[in-house]
Amino acid sequence: MKLNANTDFLYRALIYVALHPGRLVTSREIAEAYGLSHHHLAKVCQDLIRHGFLKSQRGRGGGVQLARDPDSIRLGELLYLGEENPKVIDCETGVGGACRIAPACRLKGIFAQAQQAFLEVMNSHTLAEIISQPKLLSLFDCDDSQ
Repeated sequence: MKLNANTDFLYRALIYVALHPGRLVTSREIAEAYGLSHHHLAKVCQDLIRHGFLKSQRGRGGGVQLARDPDSIRLGELLYLGEENPKVIDCETGVGGACRIAPACRLKGIFAQAQQAFLEVMNSHTLAEIISQPKLLSLFDCDDSQ
């Protein structure tokens, strides 16, 4: 299963913000930390605000911070925020239109089962687990995370 770049950026943004709990973080700062497009990261942050993962403060000195405790953010919650079509395989409207063998094919059900297992694994982990890795702190020089 391959996730799109937007989903990747959602996770990266949340990780960065969670590693800096004592202050507001700007989307520009997140973009620079990862070497990504500021424009794209700003849109990602807006998605995270809209879905209740981040809260924002506007104006000079503004930025974002976590809206929820990292222990309460399950990784599966974010999984499809950045995905237009979360199906692993789309037999009805995929490439070339409806698949000719769809009425007799069991592949769709197998893919759905695999996707469900993937989601269950992602939901069994939290953002707090991800940010608890000590090496992560050193990669971003997180002196403010104490």
